[in-house]
Amino acid sequence: MRTFKGILLILIILTDSVRCFSQENKQLSDSAWSANLKISYNSSLIYPGARVGFEFPLKSVGITKTRPSGRVLSFKRDLYFLTNMSWYHHPRFHDNFYLTGGLMFRKTSARGFFTGFSPELGYSQTFLGGTTYSVDHNGQVSILKSAGYHYAFLSVGEGVGFDFSRISTWPVMVYYQFNLFALYPYNNTLYFRPAMEAGCIIKLRGNPPGPAKGKGGRIE
Repeated sequence: MRTFKGILLILIILTDSVRCFSQENKQLSDSAWSANLKISYNSSLIYPGARVGFEFPLKSVGITKTRPSGRVLSFKRDLYFLTNMSWYHHPRFHDNFYLTGGLMFRKTSARGFFTGFSPELGYSQTFLGGTTYSVDHNGQVSILKSAGYHYAFLSVGEGVGFDFSRISTWPVMVYYQFNLFALYPYNNTLYFRPAMEAGCIIKLRGNPPGPAKGKGGRIE
């Protein structure tokens, strides 16, 4: 239990990193922009699955930096609240469905390349593969329907991708992300498992606004 509480505390500290938006030379965008739809292939090791979710914008900041050489770097930082419904299939073992919510911190260059970091919390429900039987105190055997387990779910992930809307009119992003998630309680302890996802993000209702102006220039 102390381990689980410690991980929750770490997650709270990570989400507080939104304060990074208050540093450097920047100005907030004052335009309204839309949510994003995420669709991806979701895999736990070699086991196939799928993920669908939404990203809801919380904050967008345009930033410019001038290097000692005089070169001006322009990029933007976006903060989203995200929610995902995910599934993967482990043959002859179980199907795992998990619903999560969290934050996405994304940094995008003027040319469209981006990196992202996302901590998430949620709920996991597994359904055992094959037929599961139960024996009562009288020795009577019965079949358990929808047998499985439920867990608290924690995930952290980092990824890279490309935003086509930065160089064209396509409101589409492609990305790859590596995740590490934990299930609790799993035999009274934490169970860690790596996973990956690869997919696309569709910007609903058209493109988001251009980044804000900064004293060093404008991100185009």
